[in-house]
Amino acid sequence: MKKLTVFLVLLISLLTFAQQDIVAVVNGRNITMDEWNREANVQKLLLEIQNSNPTFYKVLTTSTEGIILIEKYKLEVLDQLIRKVLFIQFAEKLGVAPDDRSVKADVDNEINKMLTELKMTEQQFDEYLVQLGMGKLEDYRQKLYFQRKYSLSLANAYAQYLKNVTVSDEEIKAYYEKNKDKYTVPAQYDLLVFKTNNKSTADALRVDVVKGLSNDEILKKYNLSPVVNGYVNINDISKIPQSLWILITSAVKGTTLPVQQVGNEYYVVKVRDIKVGGTKNLSEVSEEIKNTLLASKQDEVSKKLLDDFEKFRKDSKIEIRYKSPIVK
Repeated sequence: MKKLTVFLVLLISLLTFAQQDIVAVVNGRNITMDEWNREANVQKLLLEIQNSNPTFYKVLTTSTEGIILIEKYKLEVLDQLIRKVLFIQFAEKLGVAPDDRSVKADVDNEINKMLTELKMTEQQFDEYLVQLGMGKLEDYRQKLYFQRKYSLSLANAYAQYLKNVTVSDEEIKAYYEKNKDKYTVPAQYDLLVFKTNNKSTADALRVDVVKGLSNDEILKKYNLSPVVNGYVNINDISKIPQSLWILITSAVKGTTLPVQQVGNEYYVVKVRDIKVGGTKNLSEVSEEIKNTLLASKQDEVSKKLLDDFEKFRKDSKIEIRYKSPIVK
């Protein structure tokens, strides 16, 4: 009985608003029940749930809790719809709202393209949309129109705020001078390092490294793989013990150091190449710095855009006429 009561209350409410048509007014702009329903698209949502999870669909559509959940979803969609309408109005205030005729023409072209690709008439496409739970063709057209107008309003407003955002050479230079450490590259050493706990093995292995045996040959002969085989930043003690760095940094390119003991282990180290460190020139990093500063300014612009829109929203006159009978 309780379930029936909830359904009846909701049905009566929807029928009442179907006649009144207007569920909210935003700065004098009416939002109709049709618009709200197109945005929420509950029919399509329920059809998808029914096909994917019949049990959940049954609970959702036959229980008080399920009906309340659907109603909460619709109310949230109404809130989002109001914000979208507000942003379109905000774009109009900025003078960057998209032209209605262009938007409608774009949507009509998009639908005509879909008809061509699907090889359908408008009537067939209309029936196809109904089967998918997406309403009739005109509903679909109006939804696409609103979505495109909103997305273009967003893009145009953002572009308007960005149009004067630039980065000067002086700003690039100042950033470079302040952040030189960021563009300083440490010296790097191309090392081949083997480690063993046997002194005789280390001595023999060093001889073979000097001879130029490949790593595969050394692996086959000694069952050892290099612990380091490539470039390492100077004084990186996570890979090379500190005591070895003193010798490595004193060696010339191509040197194979004498076997070195560290604790109970013996190291064979070959210095294959040396890349001298230093600070990159401004010309080398100017584009990178420009992009960094530009991204920072764009973030600031985005924040200002949102702040300005929020002020516009607070100053707006919003009247929500729909009163939910089951969600307070």
